[in-house]
Amino acid sequence: MRLKILLLCLIIGGCGIKTKNKNKDFSDFNYNNKQQYTKTSFKADELNLFDFNTLVLSNNANLEYNNSNYSFDISIKIRKNKKILISGGFIIPLFKILIEPDKILGYQKIDKTFFSTDFGDIYDKLGFTLDFNQIQNILIGEPINEIISIYNYDTYEIDKNLIVYEYVNDEFSVSLFVDTNLNKLIAQEIKQIELGRELSIYYKEFKETNNSMLYTSSKIVVNDGKNLINLYMSTNSTNTSDEILFPFEIPNNYRKIKF
Repeated sequence: MRLKILLLCLIIGGCGIKTKNKNKDFSDFNYNNKQQYTKTSFKADELNLFDFNTLVLSNNANLEYNNSNYSFDISIKIRKNKKILISGGFIIPLFKILIEPDKILGYQKIDKTFFSTDFGDIYDKLGFTLDFNQIQNILIGEPINEIISIYNYDTYEIDKNLIVYEYVNDEFSVSLFVDTNLNKLIAQEIKQIELGRELSIYYKEFKETNNSMLYTSSKIVVNDGKNLINLYMSTNSTNTSDEILFPFEIPNNYRKIKF
């Protein structure tokens, strides 16, 4: 679930410079006041979605992997509905991941290894099904599921100007949190409580980009039932130029490993 999100988190657990833990201001939501939402002033199809053709996010990142902490720079390039290129390192890229609708490729310079996989391996690792569009939505701060499917969710008000769309079955739950003032998604959570698995993404500090609102700070939580990963990202700059290149080539002398 790279998305980074998941994929990112899984392969960079051993990369980075160890740092002291830093306090990140992301608060948990309070469910104690959850009430059935009956107002008609907000509709899911009125969400302020981010429209773009090409997007580059340049970020500072901090990764908490179990009891260790790592800091690095990360660049996320997205060609809408076609490809996602994620690069991370210090001054120069130490790893790259290319995500396309039918495959995922990546390599690391530190140990000269590369992998090639598909979205089925994400399910095998976490038990959640994610496709290219869902990973793309996570990275740009949009609902992981199609807007129209949200109408099948239960809707609750948990605070002033904060509602949650919630879907629960015997295997997992999905929760989408929406700030009705901004008309923006501010969090989404997928959980398998019995297995202790979780993928949660939180967004904050929105600013106008490309005539729309885009987050500049995020937190991604990945728990496969054995390992806990918290990935914090702060966006330094954005670029929406259609001239952006997506260079990716696995060196000839790199060793293939399993994802």
